[in-house]
Amino acid sequence: MDRTPKLPLDQELQAAVAIVRIGLDRIRDAACRTEDVGPHAAALQALYDPAHPDAGVLAAVADVVGTITVSVTEVDHDDIDRVTELLDEAQGFVQDSTGDCIRHALDLLAPLLTRCEECGQQKPDVQVMADPFSTALYPEETDHRQIPLCPPCATKRFEES
Repeated sequence: MDRTPKLPLDQELQAAVAIVRIGLDRIRDAACRTEDVGPHAAALQALYDPAHPDAGVLAAVADVVGTITVSVTEVDHDDIDRVTELLDEAQGFVQDSTGDCIRHALDLLAPLLTRCEECGQQKPDVQVMADPFSTALYPEETDHRQIPLCPPCATKRFEES
């Protein structure tokens, strides 16, 4: 498989930046379309998830910086040690410092998240909805009890009906 880019370098990088910006726009839009805390917390976790620090956007950026750092060591230049030192520092700031600030923000938002009535967990994806159990059994009814459920518990209640 030929991995030689078909675009000039500047166009290839512009296309990559555009793709990343589209993804970041989607994260921002998902968070900001409502005043609910859940989508805001979920979007922040997409950037940096304390439970999975190597899986978010910041981890991907840090990984790219780290890979470039390793690659640039092959360049023969007097200041290359300083360049790699600065890039190592940048990699740490992206994931550690920025991630730490997001972790603190998530900790402060956590008590504001809605608690799932079924499993009792406070998670960003908990939504208040018509009870899936009664909705499945009595679809003609219009006054189903509204309960906060996370997606797995909503599915479980629906399947139990």
